[in-house]
Amino acid sequence: MSMTYDAIILGQGLAGTAVAWQFHWAGLRVLIIDRNESNTPSRISAGLITPITGQRLVISWQFPAFWSAALAHYRRAEAELGTSFFRETTMVRRFETAEELAIFERRRNDPEFEQITRSPPQPELDAESFLPATCDMEMLTAGQLDVPTYLQSSRDFFDRLGCYRQDSLSWSDGLILQSEGVMLPRYNVTARWLISCQGLQAQQHPWFSAVRFRPAKGEILTLDISGLTESRVVHRGIWLTRRADGLYQAGSTYEWQQLDETPTAAGREQIEQLLRQVLRRPFQIVAHHAAVRPIHLQQYPVIGRHPSSSQLGYLNGLGSKGTLQAPRLARELLAVMRGEPVFDPRCDLNRLTELSACGP
Repeated sequence: MSMTYDAIILGQGLAGTAVAWQFHWAGLRVLIIDRNESNTPSRISAGLITPITGQRLVISWQFPAFWSAALAHYRRAEAELGTSFFRETTMVRRFETAEELAIFERRRNDPEFEQITRSPPQPELDAESFLPATCDMEMLTAGQLDVPTYLQSSRDFFDRLGCYRQDSLSWSDGLILQSEGVMLPRYNVTARWLISCQGLQAQQHPWFSAVRFRPAKGEILTLDISGLTESRVVHRGIWLTRRADGLYQAGSTYEWQQLDETPTAAGREQIEQLLRQVLRRPFQIVAHHAAVRPIHLQQYPVIGRHPSSSQLGYLNGLGSKGTLQAPRLARELLAVMRGEPVFDPRCDLNRLTELSACGP
């Protein structure tokens, strides 16, 4: 007997999980189909929400709106699941060069900047653990998601509802577009919508083959640092953050050519070298992971509804900001699937690509 859903969601990373929750909270029945692979960008992510990024100290795009949506989303999911995986925290950004310090001095009195920062940090970093810096700035509105716990507990929740399947869906398996939805004969299911949240895998989807990416490989180290107790995230060329189990993670690199999930000696050496410019304490590497971020060519995340196959929706290209952006974008995608315009044209799938002719 055929099962009917409101939406089939392909992929259960940060994007797909946020879509599943937002649709579920709207009273819709979803089916998640995911490969459950270990080395995806979402699954190795440190889950950082960093309000000010880059050498130019830019406040993240539309940060207040994204932050508000993320905070509400993760707190509601925690309450529903009866577990904790999101923490509000502060982050310390260290400045070493005259250029960095000059940019900071120009920005520090801007009202928007001043509202979410202070210098020096309170308390200052432990001098026995960290090398001195010219200047430190503390970012006050920041957060961190325990991504593995969030993804696994969400998966278990939807699995208990009969709304999760672990599988790798090939388009040759026969996606059939119907006048009022989609059908997947392999699973004997139908749905009103099918939503692609598959990262780089989405390029294999014939309806979305025109979407263009500029992916970047990132590498992360897991560390044992004896004697270090700092719980805030520390940034200086890389980030360093403490996990719930007492280990630390450090990263991440950006590699634009070797796009695979194999950790490299060069990536490890780069992170180690930057760590030695921050830490006084010795560290031991416990694990080394790599994954490829699905960054869209235009640098913005992408949401939308296929122009000629309105049963098909899309959320992708979150890059390194998935923890921050996924909740609001998932909510916006639901509005788009219900016929509303995309909230920002820079994210509009159909302004960025020529999809009308795409299909099998």
